[in-house]
Amino acid sequence: MHYQTRKRIRKEWLVAPVVLLIYRLLAILLALSISRWLVYLFNLQFFHQLSLFESFGLYFKGMRFDLSVIMALNLPLIIYYCFPSRKIINKVPQRIIDLIYNITNSIAIFLNFIDIVCFHFFGKHMTLGFFGQIGRSEELSWGIIGQVVFDYWYLILLFALFVLVINVVTQNTRLRQPIKEAEPLWMPRQTVSLVVMLLLSLVSWRGGVQAKPINMETARKYTDPQNAPILLNTPFCLLHGSDTQLVELHQFPNDSTAFTHYNLKANRFINDTLPNDTLPANLVLIIMKTVGQEMMGYYNPSHRYNLTPFLDSLLAQSLTFDGRSNSRRSLEAFPALLASIPSLMNTSFISSPYAENDFDAFAQHLKKHGYNTIFMHGGDNGVMGYDQFSRRAGFKNYFGRNEYGDDNDYDGRWGIYDGPFLQYAALALNRQHEPFASAVYMLSSRYPYKVPKGFVFPEESYYWTGFEKTVYYSDCALRDFFATASSMPWFDNTLFVITSDFSNSEHFQPEYCNVWGMYAIPVAFYWPKRIEAQRCTEIAQQVDLGPSILSAMHIDDTLFAFGRNLFDTIGESAFISYYNLTYQYCDGTYLVQSDGEKSFGIYKPQTDPLLTDNLIDRLQCPDIFEKLHRFTQVYNNKMIHNELKPIISNDTLTKSQDHD
Repeated sequence: MHYQTRKRIRKEWLVAPVVLLIYRLLAILLALSISRWLVYLFNLQFFHQLSLFESFGLYFKGMRFDLSVIMALNLPLIIYYCFPSRKIINKVPQRIIDLIYNITNSIAIFLNFIDIVCFHFFGKHMTLGFFGQIGRSEELSWGIIGQVVFDYWYLILLFALFVLVINVVTQNTRLRQPIKEAEPLWMPRQTVSLVVMLLLSLVSWRGGVQAKPINMETARKYTDPQNAPILLNTPFCLLHGSDTQLVELHQFPNDSTAFTHYNLKANRFINDTLPNDTLPANLVLIIMKTVGQEMMGYYNPSHRYNLTPFLDSLLAQSLTFDGRSNSRRSLEAFPALLASIPSLMNTSFISSPYAENDFDAFAQHLKKHGYNTIFMHGGDNGVMGYDQFSRRAGFKNYFGRNEYGDDNDYDGRWGIYDGPFLQYAALALNRQHEPFASAVYMLSSRYPYKVPKGFVFPEESYYWTGFEKTVYYSDCALRDFFATASSMPWFDNTLFVITSDFSNSEHFQPEYCNVWGMYAIPVAFYWPKRIEAQRCTEIAQQVDLGPSILSAMHIDDTLFAFGRNLFDTIGESAFISYYNLTYQYCDGTYLVQSDGEKSFGIYKPQTDPLLTDNLIDRLQCPDIFEKLHRFTQVYNNKMIHNELKPIISNDTLTKSQDHD
């Protein structure tokens, strides 16, 4: 064969349909993996413990998950480019497949870019359940979208660059007419290419030739749950993270009375030497918005600025615990705070298939005992379904933005600023008949971190972030609330409980950036007349608040709650959470991690707050893992069978009487 002919054939190979297809797939693989890597680069605070070498290793290992998505999304392109027909060279069908290629892959990359921002706030990738919660919570308003675009404009430019590169690749990888010498072999090559590429697509989509296709849990084989998000791209999480159905478990004997509290009497921390009041005590549960222990000098004196001088002084006069949230989102925190139901699913209880389950809640019992129950939140009435769920949880009345009635104090995004709304709350409570029980949910310390015009910050606030400024503003709002409330006749006979819905998403210290520290919130009981001021180092999770409130207020009812009574020495200290498909359980000493079947993490957070020393190969802790698995079994089975109400049996009543 003539040299020039061989040269033309070699050139023809370089522009053969299967080779051009590989060019396109490699370009998308590179683009998707880099955009996935940006989630890591823009959220380094969550991965501070990783070395540069380790992070690069996870980047390349993550291509296994990238390739799975690419082969699934580009199957039409693969079939088209390898189809054994000369018509694929025609201009019109090529332009159609080019359009599909550009749009499909641009959307995939765009989802990674969205996750750059979302990961900063929630510490995990988006799933379909996340979109369901966003739609239900009304967080995706045009005002918030506009603010995100304004604050993260550089990401839009970066995404436009990715789209431009994809378009350039498209322009240079279009199919061409084969040269005359290669025409006899063109159809057989296309047929072979189609078979080979379909097989490779299947293997790539499954992530290999192993028995089971890869899923989100596969990422844990490469690293711990804290770093697993580096391996996963957002489209993969959306395709594999939509299952919200719980599985019934039977690893242990069924205990129908588990988590049913038959005796809520207090045997510690309560001062019972004082004579009983003629009136029952009131309750004010204050739920701060995304203010974790990291931001408070009482818990974290090493924070770079003093943001909470009032709260620090208030907690010093309170009974405090090492608080832990059971969730990382508002919709997940609500059931934990008001109904002692932790978030152990891929979606919140409110958005899950079990949302209509009947459940027990402390406010239901207070209302039954004649309490005037009120939920207060300065946001739009109906936002995130707070009004509906609080009503189901036993709060008869709801005071929101409509009841406040003055939009001069509206922040333009979420609702009434905390300062004026807390003053309104104090005055409104003064008009209620006693006894009353109120939950007041604050909102100002959340993105986009706005404070009222004219609010004066201290001189050193110049270097504060927007979030730090709203934390300081919230502290001032609480200071003014207590100043007003203390002048009311009901103040001395009121139990104040201070906590947060979940910890802050903006971290400054490494011990708060991991799967232990990111759940650290304040939990405090302020009632100087009855509760001794003390700093208790025991864990108190959100689901503990329900039984503890009833116990402190001498409401000795039977209550179903996935927590313990903090005022009773019988209950064991515990914390449970569900993060990145990982169950976590801590007994106060050891933090263990499991996927529900296999155990892969044991840490001692008191001496290893950075969670750098996994003891799984040196320590077993079978008793703690058993507690975790018993908890998840009871949780799943009771959720599936709608058994979130107390079950009273003669045996347990006898035990309760013996305890008395």
